[in-house]
Amino acid sequence: MYSILKAQGVLPLVTQINIQTAEILLKSAAATGIKIIEFAARSNDAKEVFSQMIAFRNAHKLDLKIAVGSILTLQDAQTYHQLGADCIVCPHTDLEIGAYCLKNKVYWIPGAATLNEILHANNLGAEIVKLFPADKIGGPGYVKAIKAPFPDLKLMPTGGVTLEETNLKSWFKVGVVCVGIGSNLFSKELLAQLTYEKSVEAFQNLIEVIEKTRT
Repeated sequence: MYSILKAQGVLPLVTQINIQTAEILLKSAAATGIKIIEFAARSNDAKEVFSQMIAFRNAHKLDLKIAVGSILTLQDAQTYHQLGADCIVCPHTDLEIGAYCLKNKVYWIPGAATLNEILHANNLGAEIVKLFPADKIGGPGYVKAIKAPFPDLKLMPTGGVTLEETNLKSWFKVGVVCVGIGSNLFSKELLAQLTYEKSVEAFQNLIEVIEKTRT
């Protein structure tokens, strides 16, 4: 999973979607070469939508992994793993969730804000740590500061990451593995009227700007 995220440079995040929109996103992501996306489980019907996403992905043999984000409890981690999640993403670091993922060989990306929290997550078995909310805790300057004594930290800033070249370049310049982008990629307005063509265009633009800003 690390190699996929490192190569892709970004974890696109979507949430609050119905199955029709989800199918469009899955097809267009696979068609443009995206290898992993995150579905944030924040709605009452999230489990139902996710199980349908997995069924659609498998039925169409799409080369695409699906991470589930906004996992807050061990029970939810267990449920989504059993439904087919390839990766569990949390906004925080939870000992029980980490232990479950490690035991069941599920890739786990916990969230952290401070250096001690990041190191704690690493000690619990996390390889990549989600830096959240990245823009509110110091931005790229903060990453540069904490990587000075710990250059091997593998971080994924999420929160306030935009598609602007200057923004992305500032993150990659300080050595993040990848970035997480949600509403700045697929706004509520775009998702409400999403077509396959619009989704393909959004993913293509994302891939282009990531490649341009990482060089």
